[in-house]
Amino acid sequence: MKLLFDCTELSYYNEHSGHRAGVFYVALNLLRELKNENITFVCDFKRYYFMKEIEEFKDIPLLKENSLINKIIAKILYLTDKCPTKIKYAFIILARFYDKYLYRINKKNLKQLEEFDAYFSPFTPPSKEIEKAKIKRFRMIHDIIPILENGMPKSPKDWYYKIYNTINNTDFYLTNSECTRKDVLKYFPFIPENHIKTTLLGANKEFYPAPAENSEKYIFSLCTLGKRKNLIFGIKNFFSFIEKHQIKDLKLILGGGIWTKFEGELNTILDKYDRSKIVLTGYIEENELRNYFSNALCFIYPSLYEGFGLPVLEAMQCGCPVITSNVSSLPEVIGDCGIQINPKNNEEMIIALEKMYFENSFRTECSKKGIERAKTFSWSRCASELMEFIKTNCI
Repeated sequence: MKLLFDCTELSYYNEHSGHRAGVFYVALNLLRELKNENITFVCDFKRYYFMKEIEEFKDIPLLKENSLINKIIAKILYLTDKCPTKIKYAFIILARFYDKYLYRINKKNLKQLEEFDAYFSPFTPPSKEIEKAKIKRFRMIHDIIPILENGMPKSPKDWYYKIYNTINNTDFYLTNSECTRKDVLKYFPFIPENHIKTTLLGANKEFYPAPAENSEKYIFSLCTLGKRKNLIFGIKNFFSFIEKHQIKDLKLILGGGIWTKFEGELNTILDKYDRSKIVLTGYIEENELRNYFSNALCFIYPSLYEGFGLPVLEAMQCGCPVITSNVSSLPEVIGDCGIQINPKNNEEMIIALEKMYFENSFRTECSKKGIERAKTFSWSRCASELMEFIKTNCI
């Protein structure tokens, strides 16, 4: 089988921004499992030259871009990436305008697409050419958070317009939890049930308990720092907890890149508290995360909605006790291996922190159970189920 793999998300490989978050790692880990398949990369033309420079992927062919104007725009975006923010984003906006309103399908691009048996995207919606090509299309839908927050997208100006407005009743879809699958079918009831399948994610083998280090006590949280992750709730209740019990030796470490729109709000909140108790690490390299998880008192993830919640699984695999929300897909991941709370209930959060801080035997039990449960998730199984679904529907 000749498979087109949409590598648009992987084109952010050399960046340390909010783009290198959950969806990026899903794409990366699936690719690593599928390397023995007959794969060719294809990506959004705007990321074409970013993708070409990444050394790790040099052994996988990238489908040629045949449109001269697409290549010119892509090259400009690549060359202005390190320019001052205003200049950079001016060109990005112009490129998006061209993509939405002026883009013309290139016949050579279309012809080479149709030489493949299937197209798979770990996130990115298909281009106009991929939509038009006579090829079976498969795409992962990670969540419907934007719809829950803002309703169905009505304008092409909405950043998530293309993600959801390209969903149809002929393509095939994969979700990373049963919760997401049910939500997708609820909001897109025209999708045939046999066109959508759940493939649970996994955690990298690099996540395992690290030797204990003599370091300060801390609670750890990892996510792209943005409003939807309910970080303000976590921060406020952390301070309520340490003030209630007059705890002086505990910090809250917040790992992950920060979205610019959220930075001001986060700083406003932190200015109300003792900032010496909060550590903002920024983006953490994957090979460093194991130590952060393994040496934490516990991991908190009070998200209001998750399509899967990969950091929870990574924490469990490292033997880190977890406090997370009792909503959306998170109960599917954690099971009975930690504490589930109402992510809007301050009292429940504080009680959970008290249990983790004061009861050593409970933390040990959570650690052992989490390690065992994490063994039931794997990227190899996820990739295997993905390929079985693709091959079955390409016969």
